[in-house]
Amino acid sequence: MVLCGIFTALWLSLRKAYIIMDRPFVIIDLAPHLQDFLYHELKQNRRTGELMADGTHEIGRMIQAMVTITDRPRKQELGENPFRIILPVQEWNHAIFSENFIYIPEWKQKQLRLFIEAQFRLRIKEYFFVGYSKGYKQDKIIQAFLHSYNIKRNAVNYDTVKKYDYRNRRRITTEIANELQLSLFP
Repeated sequence: MVLCGIFTALWLSLRKAYIIMDRPFVIIDLAPHLQDFLYHELKQNRRTGELMADGTHEIGRMIQAMVTITDRPRKQELGENPFRIILPVQEWNHAIFSENFIYIPEWKQKQLRLFIEAQFRLRIKEYFFVGYSKGYKQDKIIQAFLHSYNIKRNAVNYDTVKKYDYRNRRRITTEIANELQLSLFP
């Protein structure tokens, strides 16, 4: 009876390791604050805690679109901040993933980083718009944003969010000044 329990435990642990190892994944180089942003935006696998790039979110669809398939393993250097993202196995792609090697080339990773950065800036812009309309101060909005998106609170991340807000407010002020200038002197 004890031997049966040991074999069952061994089988379950091997099965879990197989499930983790068997999943197709890609690795991209992504800044830490954008990694935290993706953990907020994309789904996580409940069993393994890994990030899943499924088609329900625009970032997940973009990641899936950037995947390149090859019949040979690629030698690609890991960047400064490697980030592993699991791809969902579906009826139309399971043969592709099982018979080929997948990766995201560096030029596509750059496009992906730009897209994720743009989504991050859009979230900041929306967050500050709502925060200012409710009468909150900039410091409280930044702290709430970092807390809400579970971004590590340090000087770099705080200053990054503050810089994005400053640029957005400066752009709005410039647009208002241009509009007023055009209405005064047609």
